[in-house]
Amino acid sequence: MLSIRTLSDMARIITANLHRIDRGAYDCIVGVPRSGMIPASIIATQLQMPLADVEGYGRGIVHGRSGRPVAAGNRILLVDDSCNKGGAFKRAVALLPKGTKATRLAIFGPYQVAPESVCDMWFETVHGPRVFAWNWTKHIRLPRWGFDFDGVLCRDNTKAENDDGPRYAEFLSTAEPLFIPQRPIGHIITGRAEKYRPETEAWLARHGMQFESLTMTPWATKGERMEAMRATGGRGAWKAGHAERLGVEMFIESCPKQAGIIAREAGIPVFCTLSQDAIFPC
Repeated sequence: MLSIRTLSDMARIITANLHRIDRGAYDCIVGVPRSGMIPASIIATQLQMPLADVEGYGRGIVHGRSGRPVAAGNRILLVDDSCNKGGAFKRAVALLPKGTKATRLAIFGPYQVAPESVCDMWFETVHGPRVFAWNWTKHIRLPRWGFDFDGVLCRDNTKAENDDGPRYAEFLSTAEPLFIPQRPIGHIITGRAEKYRPETEAWLARHGMQFESLTMTPWATKGERMEAMRATGGRGAWKAGHAERLGVEMFIESCPKQAGIIAREAGIPVFCTLSQDAIFPC
């Protein structure tokens, strides 16, 4: 089973472990870009301490409501969202000014090596395969997953655009992308009608998205689709059936209600982009 952590999980774990950070021991909180800036900002804000990124340390440090740079000091808490084998921390430390004393904190510590060998502090050990909701678009396991389309790969259509006619055709061609995967993905399972496959595939090609399969609903009209969906348990159940058929290990869904149904009926974890929740099968 995948280990999934959301932004909510990160904030909760930081708050629960905040007492472990001795604010008197550090002059500044420094984040490792990009993902490390998220927990670094949370920690710096909660402790009311200066904040910088690795390359800006000593130049672009911000503190308090003025937003003005403050004195750097040489004792920092170097923060990253996670640590695996220590490579990111090693590269970050090499960029710091000479004489900087850095304490390395990973919110989610490594599981493949002894944590103390690559970081000085960690708040939770998360075993793999692990997925962090803030950077799932580049995950190596994307080819094993299933994906909703509208609300995940592109924005959802509005009620006005959902006319099964010219406005909808315009939406299919011009919809703004939301989450652009950084590598080929697995199976797209969408409530879009099969008759719109050419427009859908053209949109995917235009945005450079590679995929293994595209499953669309077979009904000719919006009315037929809605009637058939009502008779078979709705879109969530329909997507769950195809997710199970295709053997995906995880699903990315935009609708919270459908996400719960897919998790329960397909027996796989689902990440909901709208609620930013991870839903696990009961």
